[in-house]
Amino acid sequence: MRAGLRGVPFIPLQLGTGVAQIDAPETQREPVERPDEQGVECLSADDDQYSTDWRSACVRVLCWNPPRVGPRESTKRERIESMRKKFSFLGPTGHLERSSAWLHLFGTVLFLVFASARPATELDSVSLAGQISTATSFVVATTFLVSTGFHTLGTVRWLAPAMRTLDHGAIDVALALASTADLAVVTLDFSNSVPWQTVADALGVAAVILVFFIYRRIVLPASATELAWGDCALGLFRLQHADFEHSALRSASYVVLSFGFLTVIPVAFANLTTFAAVSLVVANGTALLLLIAGLLLDNVWMFPDVMYNAATKSSQTPWLVCHSTKCGCILTSHAAWHVFTLVSVVLQTVGREIAISETVRVK
Repeated sequence: MRAGLRGVPFIPLQLGTGVAQIDAPETQREPVERPDEQGVECLSADDDQYSTDWRSACVRVLCWNPPRVGPRESTKRERIESMRKKFSFLGPTGHLERSSAWLHLFGTVLFLVFASARPATELDSVSLAGQISTATSFVVATTFLVSTGFHTLGTVRWLAPAMRTLDHGAIDVALALASTADLAVVTLDFSNSVPWQTVADALGVAAVILVFFIYRRIVLPASATELAWGDCALGLFRLQHADFEHSALRSASYVVLSFGFLTVIPVAFANLTTFAAVSLVVANGTALLLLIAGLLLDNVWMFPDVMYNAATKSSQTPWLVCHSTKCGCILTSHAAWHVFTLVSVVLQTVGREIAISETVRVK
């Protein structure tokens, strides 16, 4: 690995407490060659997934990721393809980020179509709550698009830091606007002298977090935030950038924005019909539970990653097949988290639209 790059093994199993523990040493390491047991380097190699040229990144992630060798190196290409077919869960042309990229691309199209078609439907687009709901759907579509870019262009090492900052920044804005949309619904378009601080709370949290993490990204070199782990032979080697000591701050902002709807539940039952209030609360509550479950799956249980690791160490076939060598993708715990996220956002949107429609009908 390169100097300054923090490394961790692929899902080391220390499951005595039921939690997968990952050791990320703070000390810098000397630059050494890291070929795996099949002779393919995990980093800065011809078939490395995370040194992709930016012009071909999208194609390699979304469609076809052949070995990165010269036109005269046919023997080397055949050797790499042979090893990928034999060992990799992704097949000869797969990519670890493919499933995540396609999930976000699907979310982009879904919410872009909904946001564009919404004004032409019978859904309310006149009230302030309806207008903010339309805007929120466009922002959600944009967020999924930015995340698609993160999982594709993030494979280009010099672009990865900026793409991660954009990705989390877009998420902050989307969460803040969704919270504001729900607030507009339960307060009947901010009527009855709603304090301006109430409206500004969520947007203020997003603004503070955006400014801090953009500043952090500017002042820190990429090597200070880069994290690497995985198994190159299996196709599960991964590079990403982490918050490390500032992770709690990032998580706290997401918690504040995600749990914000709890504070307006009394207002919802005071101002809306019982059906509208229950629809909004149940949808938001279920969406929140899905987000929590996804976070636990990705960061604590690390499933199905631990299953693949255990099966590989014992030379057995994984009992749950979450990969396709034909499609060149695998549903890692991180990709599964994206499925939970997409479903939760859809649920939240449906609950909000039911509440808006019910409120308009009663009026």
